[in-house]
Amino acid sequence: MTDRFDRNIRFFGKEGQARLRAARVAVVGIGGVGTHVVQQLALLGVGDLFLIDDEELDETNRNRYVGVRHDNLIPGTPKVDIGERLVESIDSEIRTHKILASVASTEAIAALTKAEYIFGCIDSEGARLMLTELSAAYAVPYIDAASDILPGDRLHYGGRVCVAWNGDGCLVCLDELDVAEAQMDIAGELAREDHDTIYGVERGLLGAVGPSVVSINGVVASHAVTEFMLGITNIRSPHRLLVYRGDIGKVTVKTEPPRTNCYYCKGIRGQRTAIDLQRFLNSGLAHRQPFK
Repeated sequence: MTDRFDRNIRFFGKEGQARLRAARVAVVGIGGVGTHVVQQLALLGVGDLFLIDDEELDETNRNRYVGVRHDNLIPGTPKVDIGERLVESIDSEIRTHKILASVASTEAIAALTKAEYIFGCIDSEGARLMLTELSAAYAVPYIDAASDILPGDRLHYGGRVCVAWNGDGCLVCLDELDVAEAQMDIAGELAREDHDTIYGVERGLLGAVGPSVVSINGVVASHAVTEFMLGITNIRSPHRLLVYRGDIGKVTVKTEPPRTNCYYCKGIRGQRTAIDLQRFLNSGLAHRQPFK
């Protein structure tokens, strides 16, 4: 082990560093949160990184994406290229695998089923549900990181990290995922239009984006990577749910127990053939941008 990891090893030991170096980690969504995650995983010395995103850089991304340069072409710069360049600038020995494709694609699913850990840095409930199901069926720890800014009379800003580590809690049974919205995402555009017609949803409000800034994304990403680091090096088990409230300067660890009969945590855990991956390939997720 080289001296570059000396300060890591002083914290979690040579065995912990070896675990990190041997780890295969997928990051879904190389955006405002995802680029922070990629940077920190590279600095920790993770051995293999699978970077999954099918989008190109946009001008509005420049305020918060780690690794973006002033001369990056817009359009013309895939976000996975930004992630790859970021990793190579930190540690050229890390094996980077770029998947320029939707999360609901054969390429992405092949990478996810090879990974030993998955980070979700996405803003689609459908994609979150897909990753929750896939990670449970393959018994792969899933760390979901989300930041949020809600304007109003009093700004509410912060985020949360949900860790499904060992079959004891997930986004669904901790009530951190809107299953109805997720199913609508998966169903596709026609089903969404039918739903909008029935319930009178204002189409002009759909797809609206809110504020997003680098420091809040960085706090959320750092909590996510820290929980992963502590879990993989056996310092302690990751917290199931961390909630960051930047507006009041507080981080809360949610200790409420998950449901004992959760379909994802208990029903399909480790049963790879229990899920139909083909339905995701044919879903609305395959044609929608779920990344933030």
